[in-house]
Amino acid sequence: MMKPEKYLRGAFGAWEMLIDFPLPAALRARLGGRTDATSKLVGFPLAGAAVGILLALAAVFCSVVFKPVAGSIIFAVLCTAFLDLKDSGRGLGLLTSCFLLKQHGVPVVDALPRMTGDWNAIGNPLAAVFVSLLEVAKAALLFTLAFYGAKLWILVILAGAFTVQGMLAADPDRESGVPLLPVPHENRRAGWWAFGILYLIMLPFFPFGVIAAGAVVYFCATGFAGYFRRNYGGVTSDFITLAGSLTELLLLIVGVLFALDVK
Repeated sequence: MMKPEKYLRGAFGAWEMLIDFPLPAALRARLGGRTDATSKLVGFPLAGAAVGILLALAAVFCSVVFKPVAGSIIFAVLCTAFLDLKDSGRGLGLLTSCFLLKQHGVPVVDALPRMTGDWNAIGNPLAAVFVSLLEVAKAALLFTLAFYGAKLWILVILAGAFTVQGMLAADPDRESGVPLLPVPHENRRAGWWAFGILYLIMLPFFPFGVIAAGAVVYFCATGFAGYFRRNYGGVTSDFITLAGSLTELLLLIVGVLFALDVK
């Protein structure tokens, strides 16, 4: 199999692990099937970049058709909805659950194993307040990015957050000890290479922003991995999802601080 097709299959496999939206049947028939774990790891940042490009193109289209302010609002709503719904709201639910546990005085090290992404199990009026404030903040940050010429930053966000999730998925599972993505240790650098090449391509667009974002992604991936290993002996799917959601928020903030074209 040629390498481009191999990595396309990897991106398809990463999509199936990360995102609950089904791809068209023609793509599933073309790219589905068995894919080695290393190709899937490379596919994590590639999947993020692909979605980011589509969202950025939608933002440009909306800005042309509906004028900059209206287009930026539509972009912010679309991206906020995608970030929340790509995992059926589990990431948002885990953030909310963790926040509520902290409000009840539960230490973080005890709160993480107890958090849930099931909205039916959360059932707390304070959750609505937290979610509303968080959603408004995300939409405002995304609007600011779009309005000030940083629509492509959504690619940086998704490629970075997906890379963090991919690297964590290659760590041992907390219960079984078997990684969700069993990548040989010597092949894990392939994921970093794919991530690095994507960020290098984005460097001319956001020189300072990409450097800052690269540091955030690296320290999130290694920091979360070390924390989960020390305190729990490994990762869970919930830990991985939470880490991805937190990385997205951090990269949103980095974008507003370093990527805007303010004149």
